[in-house]
Amino acid sequence: MNIIILTGRFGMGHIKAAEAIKEEILKDNQANNVEIIDFMDYMFPAISKYIYKGFNFLVSSCSGLYNSLNKAAGNNGTVPLKVAVTRKIDRLISRYQADAIVVAFPVCSQYISAYKRMRRCNIPLYTYVTDITAHEEWIAPGTDKYFVGDTVTKNTLISKGVLEEKIVVSGIPVRQCFYTGHTQEKSSQKEILIMGGGLGLIPSSGDFLKSLNDNPKIKVTLIAGKNEKLVREIRAKYDNVEAIGYTEKVDDYMRRADLIVTKAGGITTFEAIASKTPLYVIKPFLEQEFGNAKYIEEHNIGRVLWNKDADETEDILHLIDDDKLLQTMKDNMTKIIEEFEHCSLYRDKTGERELCS
Repeated sequence: MNIIILTGRFGMGHIKAAEAIKEEILKDNQANNVEIIDFMDYMFPAISKYIYKGFNFLVSSCSGLYNSLNKAAGNNGTVPLKVAVTRKIDRLISRYQADAIVVAFPVCSQYISAYKRMRRCNIPLYTYVTDITAHEEWIAPGTDKYFVGDTVTKNTLISKGVLEEKIVVSGIPVRQCFYTGHTQEKSSQKEILIMGGGLGLIPSSGDFLKSLNDNPKIKVTLIAGKNEKLVREIRAKYDNVEAIGYTEKVDDYMRRADLIVTKAGGITTFEAIASKTPLYVIKPFLEQEFGNAKYIEEHNIGRVLWNKDADETEDILHLIDDDKLLQTMKDNMTKIIEEFEHCSLYRDKTGERELCS
């Protein structure tokens, strides 16, 4: 079976989700041929880098405008499909002799849905919602199955008109290394992992880092993604903060940590669950992160600081010293993992194959 997975570099989460989906497909059947395609690069090669730069700027510097545009995109829910774009999708499907299309970014769903309608094509379309919040842009006519992270997401889709039989609650896709890696040996210090996401965003100010750096009971690692300038600045200012850039060993760092301080991304949340490392989210500010943050709270797998005036340093230090509460959070993560153990990303809970036959 030939399968193409469409995604985009809007942060690294959607890329990592596509990689996780590919792993699961090949784990189920090595005979499958799977290709991951950056949809923006393929469809708009001349301007894709500007699209990504614009996204990065909005997220890091104009989150309010980003949230407004995100809502507007959801309310619109359609994309213009010109003849040239249709022909490009024709060539994409023909090149890979695709039997099915999987998407891990909402715009891709809209384009393929419009393509199927225009071409009167019945190629299967499978959509993976990579946040707990089911933004309207994920919903597209012609989608054969939606794979979602939680029953909350499923119920939201149903309330928006998606048929229940088209929804599989499978968890948000996470690469196998987060489940299968070896438990890291703990040091005498408590370890905090700060993750800024693929854009290199950190969740608070320099005062926050200084307070952690000056605490001898704590070791801090900060993953700054592709923000090399930030890596250099952190290394120059803080002796007790290990600053690293983009890395493929996030799973190792997560397992080593006692607490992950991060933005509330859907992929990061489920990577932490797979690693059984509690989360601490400081002041969510992006629209899609609110639902993820509520999920973290409701399942008691971490703590969310909503109050912009609160002292996050004191709160984090209090939490990381509470071994009983951290263990409860880890136990709750184990329960979530067990819930999805018998539900492959490509099967419903009766064991019926959804994709990889």
